[in-house]
Amino acid sequence: MIKGTIFTLIILFSILLPLMFSVTTYSQSTFVHPILGNITVLNSGKIQYDPAYYSFEAYQIHPPNVTPIKVNIATNVIFNNSALTPYVVHVNIPQGNYSMEILNVSINESNGAQYDRPVYIFANGVPIFWGSTQELLNSTASADVTLFENLLKGNVTFQLVLENFYDAKIGITGIYKMNVTLYLYPGNPPKGLPNYFIPLFLNKYNYSYVILNPFNDYVSQNVTIPNGTYKLAMLLYEEGGGLDEFWYANEPATREIQVLYDGRLAGVVNPYETIYTGGIDLLWWKPVTSINTLSFHSPYIIDLTPLLALGSSANIAVSVTNLLTAYELTGTAAYDWDIAAALLLWVNSSNPLIHATFLSQYSRFMDSSPIFNSGILGVYYQEGGSYLINYSAILKFEHGTEYSDVIQQGRFYAYQTFNQIYEKAYLGEKFTEYAVERGNLYNATLYYNVYYPIFLQFSAIAVPITNPHVIPYNLSYSQNGTLSLGLYYYRLSIYNGQNITIKTVENVTAIGGFSGIIEIINKYGGAVLVALTSNNALTTKTLTNYYLVNSVGYKEIFAAQGLQNSTTNLAGYYVYHTVKFIPIADPPTTTQTYIYFVRFHIEIY
Repeated sequence: MIKGTIFTLIILFSILLPLMFSVTTYSQSTFVHPILGNITVLNSGKIQYDPAYYSFEAYQIHPPNVTPIKVNIATNVIFNNSALTPYVVHVNIPQGNYSMEILNVSINESNGAQYDRPVYIFANGVPIFWGSTQELLNSTASADVTLFENLLKGNVTFQLVLENFYDAKIGITGIYKMNVTLYLYPGNPPKGLPNYFIPLFLNKYNYSYVILNPFNDYVSQNVTIPNGTYKLAMLLYEEGGGLDEFWYANEPATREIQVLYDGRLAGVVNPYETIYTGGIDLLWWKPVTSINTLSFHSPYIIDLTPLLALGSSANIAVSVTNLLTAYELTGTAAYDWDIAAALLLWVNSSNPLIHATFLSQYSRFMDSSPIFNSGILGVYYQEGGSYLINYSAILKFEHGTEYSDVIQQGRFYAYQTFNQIYEKAYLGEKFTEYAVERGNLYNATLYYNVYYPIFLQFSAIAVPITNPHVIPYNLSYSQNGTLSLGLYYYRLSIYNGQNITIKTVENVTAIGGFSGIIEIINKYGGAVLVALTSNNALTTKTLTNYYLVNSVGYKEIFAAQGLQNSTTNLAGYYVYHTVKFIPIADPPTTTQTYIYFVRFHIEIY
């Protein structure tokens, strides 16, 4: 995914611009990687594809069996050289009670070549959709936005953002047309939905969005907590940009997003290793996309309820680890992180908080820092860390008392072997959250158990064929590799006896490579593929997902495989694609379901 003025291939570790590490036992040339980046192609050739949508998410939401109310938010809205300027539309959401709300975003690319671009949708400044485009043809993705049901009421201001750029001199002229539709399914809403929202870190366009980098890796905001708030949480979306689009192949290779509440470490968001449709090998993702691409579907909510004990005002801050270290090791500051966040609040203004007492306040975060050693194959790098956070409090309101206890813990580990033409890299992030509220106002439980693994190995050779000191210049380029990426996501949410369970196991494997000529067009190593001499890529994607309300719901099973074996038809084709939904209508007890899914999730580690 290309951000800002970097239009094309992001060269993470160019043999033309060696990255220097401040380790006294190594020379500069020791720390050179093969080229890895994001690329597009100017001529996609003859295109044949099936099904109707060229790219689509494996994660598909199976709605209730009722006729939805359809709300058109945008129809064929054009994004050309749009950057972060939003398309703003005011929509009146029909009154009613809805058991589910689904937001569909379908996008078409035309008028020439283009790149994978970020797609964000905000409602009154609050992020409700986080995704991306496909580089060519059309795509569709949906997001479950039921969490925002009390935000999506009455007259709502939607801000649609598709961060597109032109570079006509090299033929980057593609435009995107976006269609956005909200589907409202009548029925009883889920219990325990938030009823108040505070967007954080508003930009000049009045939506939540900030870019962090090594020299500005921290952002904060003072907020006022409404009188009568009895539950508080935070939702955060993120993605790496610039040289950190592939942060898991960098040194350091770990990035943790720390959430601070009045200076206390209150939570950690582990970023997902999202690979957009031009990333690493652009032909892997045509037509099958990677995980959490067109729509991010594994959100993580941090329960902050015990911290209500600190009073009616708070300073909320976010910081990304290891950005400064990356600059110190490499000498470049082109490591970016895009952050959007909101506070979710449950408010009863007629029942104010009158007294609160902390029972525990503990936080620990450790990172080993990068460790380097030399070996036969080149440089060996490893790094690991862990964290443990626990806050608990008794909150006394005018009409009741609540006990709140939140425990978060996680660990992360990375290793790499690399030289000028080869890299092997692994990053794993495992984390849990267990939040409990008990009292005479409400009873709630939130439990997460999540694992993000990525393993890749690839080789790449780039040889200048024109003067590499004069931009633009051409390289003869050849790449081959394998990738394994997973998402193991379990969430249990209980509120006053109603439980919602989501368990997702999603995997992508890709193998193959390509060769040809690429043209470097800017000082960052941005490039376009101008000639293709070989192309062979096979990508397989599987998903099993459970969605249960009080142990009743469905199981989705998805499988698809995409193949690239042509130097002219670069759209590729589906070898197969299947999706089916299996109803689950004869459930075990709540306790049995809870134990079953937790055990299953632990076993797949």
